[in-house]
Amino acid sequence: MSRLFRDLAILSCIWLQTGSAQAATPAPQPAAPILERVVLVARHGIRSPTHPIAELDAHTHRQWQAWPVAPGQLTTHGQRDLALMGAALGQHYRQAGVLPARGCTAGVLAVWSDAADQRTLQTGNIMAHALLPGCPVTPGSLPPGTHDPVFNDLPTQAGPALQHAIMTELSTTLAQDQKTRPANVRQAQAMAQAVVQPAGCSTTDSPCFTQPDRATWHKGAPHLSGGLSQSADVAEDMLLEYAQGMSCADIGWGYPDMRHVIDVLQPAHNHASRLVRRLPVLAFPRGHILAGMITDLLTGGSVRGPAGDMIAATTPIILFAGHDSTLDMLAAIFGLDWSFSDLPDPTGPDTTLGFETWRMPDGQRRVRAVIFHQGLDALRTEQSMTAEPETLPLPACHPGQDGSCTLGDFTRTFTERLDAYQHR
Repeated sequence: MSRLFRDLAILSCIWLQTGSAQAATPAPQPAAPILERVVLVARHGIRSPTHPIAELDAHTHRQWQAWPVAPGQLTTHGQRDLALMGAALGQHYRQAGVLPARGCTAGVLAVWSDAADQRTLQTGNIMAHALLPGCPVTPGSLPPGTHDPVFNDLPTQAGPALQHAIMTELSTTLAQDQKTRPANVRQAQAMAQAVVQPAGCSTTDSPCFTQPDRATWHKGAPHLSGGLSQSADVAEDMLLEYAQGMSCADIGWGYPDMRHVIDVLQPAHNHASRLVRRLPVLAFPRGHILAGMITDLLTGGSVRGPAGDMIAATTPIILFAGHDSTLDMLAAIFGLDWSFSDLPDPTGPDTTLGFETWRMPDGQRRVRAVIFHQGLDALRTEQSMTAEPETLPLPACHPGQDGSCTLGDFTRTFTERLDAYQHR
């Protein structure tokens, strides 16, 4: 039984005793909390590096392993892992009473996938059919290859003023980080150097993973360049190689104990993501549409997507298929944070963020944020899983002891936060 359901069981099992000396007759139990609606946001599955392997070879002066798919595409292994996650989510929410216990019921699931990449389109399709096996499900999206503002509205807003604000904040954050960078991040950079090119910082044409960092604006978005970003890329690519099931002897060119090395490397990737993707001045303009849709859906309303498609007020489960950057921007907007003991990347393949609306026995409606994931070795070996969500406190809206907020407090807080950033 998951921690969430144990918490709910405690809430619903309140007994009253009579004053009778001969027998104590319990009063009727109050009705149990009812899960009314769930909004899920999933990262796509295991993919190949987004840059061609030849570019990685040239940049690192190393020969990286070949992948069975084109750059940035889901692998067959990744598709199977996604199906396992979708099946586990389906079982979890059937037990919670949101999905039908058996058979197909029209209108119980809506899926919207980011059309910008094939991997997110595939993710939405795979997870939809795994959530409702054997049932007709048609995920929605814009035409393939189309930019979707639901997942990233920054390109339509990044005028000179916003660009200046983002770059100023990022540069200030980066300057402060140079003085306060965590020790495990510096250790990750040193490990990247040791694995890839131990003498790289002493030559002019080899990568130096400890060189200074700077912020640049490229193709309508901010980016980091320098040692941290290079270390982050190495960390992510090696984690993906491991998750894909590649031989440990071939990951890292024979460097020993690569499973441990991947854990040591990953803080560089996580730190770079926090510096950029979770920067509020960037996250809000990028994610305000999706965050607004989530807020509206949790209140029980309907929403209309960018193609005019309507997610009905009666749809109990909604899934958005996006990227790790999608999870990072929502974490920044909603004040969330999490980590896993068995997955060094908190936004690793298949990780799924959930927002749930519960009606409590007293009629009050509360919102909980939850996170689902598969461990790195589970991804590597395609292990079947049972969904065990972790409840994430929503600190911005004064959560209760179980981490949840009243629906009114949730909607008021995040509407105010979104409005503040939209009109800054």
